[in-house]
Amino acid sequence: MAYNISKLRSNQADIDALVESAFQHYRSSGFPFYNLTPADKYRELQNLLNFDHSRIIANKTIEQKMHGLALAWSYFPHSWSVECGKMKTPMSIYTDDNAFRRALAKRAKWGITKFTDSEVRKAVRSFSGAQGVSNFKPISAAAVYHRYLGRHGGMVWDMSAGFGGRLLGAIACDHVSHYIGTDPCSATMNGLRSLARELGRDDLLIELHKIGSEDFRPTGNSLDLCFTSPPYFDTERYSDETTQSYRKYPGRQEWLHGFLGTTLDNCHYGLKRSGRLVINIANVRSYPALTADFLQMASSRGWKRVDTLQYSLSRMMGTRGNGNNGFKCEPIYVFAKR
Repeated sequence: MAYNISKLRSNQADIDALVESAFQHYRSSGFPFYNLTPADKYRELQNLLNFDHSRIIANKTIEQKMHGLALAWSYFPHSWSVECGKMKTPMSIYTDDNAFRRALAKRAKWGITKFTDSEVRKAVRSFSGAQGVSNFKPISAAAVYHRYLGRHGGMVWDMSAGFGGRLLGAIACDHVSHYIGTDPCSATMNGLRSLARELGRDDLLIELHKIGSEDFRPTGNSLDLCFTSPPYFDTERYSDETTQSYRKYPGRQEWLHGFLGTTLDNCHYGLKRSGRLVINIANVRSYPALTADFLQMASSRGWKRVDTLQYSLSRMMGTRGNGNNGFKCEPIYVFAKR
């Protein structure tokens, strides 16, 4: 097969020029955080509120919908510097001139003609050796609240409130009347409080505590739902504060029972007999048996599994039309008190 060498060189020259232009621009303007104006936030919130979240759980699979995700991320700029295992952070790719240029060049080969903030974020997140933290999708959280809470509202405890996805989902779902969020990370709690202050609705009581879930004791028999996605052992190191669970409990079994087990005990104490415990958890490289160990531990601490959902994450290459519509999924386990 013959190739037009001059055309290839021209294309490479165009790519090089595009990359250098983007590099210089973002060196001057800074990292492309989700900097939303008040008007942007209002528009994003309305899109979330207007979407019918009651329809996205089908055949026990939560469809992937992104409504409200950028809005949630806008309150947590520190998330781009959170370490995931031994991987580089997106911010470390950005601050390294050579790595940043290579990340832009890799993204440019997808055929883009202009680098937007979104494209740059994708470039530094997807670069080889880098990994960014995850956030529970607000619309998915709203769907879970809708499914497991009564129409007249209920009290929810989000044990690891994280980057605001479940808080924003509570704001979007009128089945929630009282949201309690706990998280020990100072920067994360600051973001949660800003989100609640700016976006909270008048008929939703939002209660936030900068404390680990293993140390928070809810009022007995007061909760209708305990719902979270806890840290997957030491996979995401949100800060180096001594209150972080991976620092308090550095061993797998120590963490499983000391952090997660004690959290489940606190849920058991606070949850009504009719309530549900909903946990999104999956195996990770640093703890490959996490799911099996968790399920066994939950059973031994007075919990009965009554349902399992599949939470759609990202589409897998080459799997369109295959199981779960070609999406990578994580389990969401639903428990009742024995």
